[in-house]
Amino acid sequence: MVKRTLSILMAVALCVAPFPQASAATAKAGATCTKLKATSIVKGKKFTCIKSGKKLVWDKGVTVKALVTKPSPTPNSSTQVITCPKLDSADQAGITQIRANALIGMSESQAEECANLLNWGYRVGQRDSEMFATTRDYRLDRVTVVVMLGVVTRVDVG
Repeated sequence: MVKRTLSILMAVALCVAPFPQASAATAKAGATCTKLKATSIVKGKKFTCIKSGKKLVWDKGVTVKALVTKPSPTPNSSTQVITCPKLDSADQAGITQIRANALIGMSESQAEECANLLNWGYRVGQRDSEMFATTRDYRLDRVTVVVMLGVVTRVDVG
């Protein structure tokens, strides 16, 4: 009888327990982060996850410039030129976080096109407040992006 009551109480407690919100993952100077050297752009500032003592925390942030896209040469076309890094043979061995960060500030479609041009695997891990299920396998040939309001705000390799 006691075990059954305890089981019911545990089930109720788990159902009532608050779930972490997507906003809790938002970078803020001094807040804890989960992956060393991960980057996130919030309100025009780029935060990087650094190690402070034994803890991982977001740095104070650096102001970033908005991505400027130039119209395509054809006047009737509404597409825009994507400024992608040049194809590098090093990408075949593994994408570096620095190269992956070139996608930050691009629209979702521009980032996907750029990743395809560079032969990178591409997936969306979060779009606005909707988080998608992803695997925990660490692949150096793939990027996972976070898209807010149609713009890539964070890129993780793997």
